[in-house]
Amino acid sequence: MSENPYEIKKYYAITLDPIHIGTGGSRLGRVDLPIIREPGTNLPKIPGTSLSGTARAYTAIATNRYFWKDGDTEYSCAGRGGEGGEKHCGKVNPACPVCIPYGFSKGTSYSMQGLAQFFDAHILFFPVASMAGPVWVTSPMALEGLGLQQKFQAPADGFYPLGEQLQNKDRLNFGWLMLNKGTGKGNLNELDQKGIPEMVIQKAVLVSDNLFSLIVNSNLEVRISLSIDPQTGTAEERALFTYEAIPRGTILKFEIVYNSGRTFKIAGKELRTEGNGDIGISWVKTQVEKGLKLFETLGIGGMGTRGMGRLKVLNLEKEDC
Repeated sequence: MSENPYEIKKYYAITLDPIHIGTGGSRLGRVDLPIIREPGTNLPKIPGTSLSGTARAYTAIATNRYFWKDGDTEYSCAGRGGEGGEKHCGKVNPACPVCIPYGFSKGTSYSMQGLAQFFDAHILFFPVASMAGPVWVTSPMALEGLGLQQKFQAPADGFYPLGEQLQNKDRLNFGWLMLNKGTGKGNLNELDQKGIPEMVIQKAVLVSDNLFSLIVNSNLEVRISLSIDPQTGTAEERALFTYEAIPRGTILKFEIVYNSGRTFKIAGKELRTEGNGDIGISWVKTQVEKGLKLFETLGIGGMGTRGMGRLKVLNLEKEDC
């Protein structure tokens, strides 16, 4: 049986630190440096470009392709590869583990989009402080697309406990917001196979999509920072600024589409592995997951020197020993 031309894999991740993916500027309002949000829902997200760009750099590190030489020519397969892509090696036989999965450009000579397509990461479960300790809030829209057999229905103006530990709670606060227990339905039994911590599933609650956006945006982490004058060692005048982040313990979900390279030819050459094998979906996925694995150690996004950025992908495939 021939291999499918593509495969969609859904990933689940937990923030080990707060995550700040900024909008690229500042604005008047609650914070000076806001994070990126989905326009329709106003919910924070991590763009697919942030995931793919960081994963590319980390795959380059893991495969020794960040800076490397082939004869007298020096390449850097991470990032843009120079002004016109001249630093990308673009090797197809044997295939570069960075250029082929993530794409490359060799100026006007030839280029390739890449065999891995990244999509935005959205919030699945959001941690909130309550009188019952931390609880993880979700909504029908957040759970959409998980492939669960049971449909979810949330009360319009209350909460419905999905986890067993909160079944006896008739009222519960979500930060400053107090809600009553309402009528709903849903089942999370199949999610324990995705690597999501049991504590999250046991203390999960379902609210309406409208309340979910309100709860998330009211409980984001907001920090205050100062710029320090290196000459005096004190705070610079008018250098106080605030920034927000997705808090530690948030569960995110995102998808990557892996395409097979068996039908591709680049500059008239077939894509081949180091051992002269075909470039199948499994090979592409292995290279990308080498980069995803380093999210847990090296982090993603901004404010990395301020204790932010680490993200653990929960359902990576085990590498063959």
